[in-house]
Amino acid sequence: MKGKVKKSKTALISVIFMLLITSILIISNTFNDYRLKTNLMAFQKREMVASVENFILIIDSVRSSIKAELERQNRSYTEEDVKKLLLPFIRHIVHESYFANDAYIWINEITDYDGGDNYAIRQVHGNLPETEGMLLSTSMQDAQGNLPYLEELNGIKENGEITYNYFFKEYRSDSVSEKITYAKLYKPYNWIVCTGTYLNSMYEPTGGVSKSKKLAFYIVCFVLFLISVCLFAYMIISNHTNSRRLLIETEFLKDKVSRDSLTGAGSRAFGTKLLQEYLNSYLTEGINYSLAILDIDNFKTINDTYGHNIGDAVIKNMVNTIQELQTSEDHIIRWGGDEFILTYKNNQENFASVMEALNKKIAQQKVLTESGQEIQYSISIGASSFNEKDSNIGDAIKRIDDALYLAKREKNTYYIIS
Repeated sequence: MKGKVKKSKTALISVIFMLLITSILIISNTFNDYRLKTNLMAFQKREMVASVENFILIIDSVRSSIKAELERQNRSYTEEDVKKLLLPFIRHIVHESYFANDAYIWINEITDYDGGDNYAIRQVHGNLPETEGMLLSTSMQDAQGNLPYLEELNGIKENGEITYNYFFKEYRSDSVSEKITYAKLYKPYNWIVCTGTYLNSMYEPTGGVSKSKKLAFYIVCFVLFLISVCLFAYMIISNHTNSRRLLIETEFLKDKVSRDSLTGAGSRAFGTKLLQEYLNSYLTEGINYSLAILDIDNFKTINDTYGHNIGDAVIKNMVNTIQELQTSEDHIIRWGGDEFILTYKNNQENFASVMEALNKKIAQQKVLTESGQEIQYSISIGASSFNEKDSNIGDAIKRIDDALYLAKREKNTYYIIS
């Protein structure tokens, strides 16, 4: 009897020990998956904030250019006049922009900060341009009965910005998914500038646990029960494997945030950080950088005539051509749509010849359509460098954007502002 009790106790201890180790492994795997998703969420939030802040810089730049042109023409104007001229430019930029993870930009203009029906009007929408001009209400509900417009308005009123989640139909689909959104107020026109993406599109790189993997895991647990001496060794190996997987996938996520998926050029988030580092280097050490911003002339016509696939091919051809003319210290950054920023270290003396070479080389390129037709295209470039009056990268970006505005008058040329 005593022998049976002793054996029962041993079996019970073995079962409890197996369950304990299995629980530890499951918790460890779950925690590692949670950390992966947390890292991805943090990366995505930084990307959204950078996208909105950079887009507000673009709005400010175009707004200033419009005012400058009106003043040059000695025309009197109001802010409402400027806004009417600005909106078509902003809509064009948003409609032609491409973002990772199916993200997009939209702008709602607040007309009544107290909320209610018709408290705002949708001015711009990247995915649903047909809804532009639609009146909004804070009583509008999402697919699960939440009040996203009310939550957004309260956050804007309190902090001037907000990150929040709601449920919405996926683009060109009847599926409803949870979406994360960042919104920030652009005070001159009471515009709420927003960007968002669906959580399921963010989590695809982390993957899931398939049925076959679950079955294999349970088999491993049973084997561990039979050969308990290997339990501790397996736990150490498993934790080591999971930690390595976490490291590899975290590096993958960092690279995804820093590279443009279509062209391999630097992303806006990467470019913003790089330009800030270069500005700091100039202000503290006197190391200057030449900067240029460019876009493809008549790119919308190319897209409308030959389709977005050919438009993408033209963008990739342009990036590859530019990279052939750059050194290892130079960078090309996709700023949005067909707009790219270039950086060159200590290259002020022969910068004009570099820009001229770019125009000439690009004009010689040919892209074949599916029918075999050859397409030639050109670019316009605005350029400058950092100066002592630059308090932030927005000052330098505005300067090269003003130069681009001047170059676009002629097209297939460059303009340098010193």
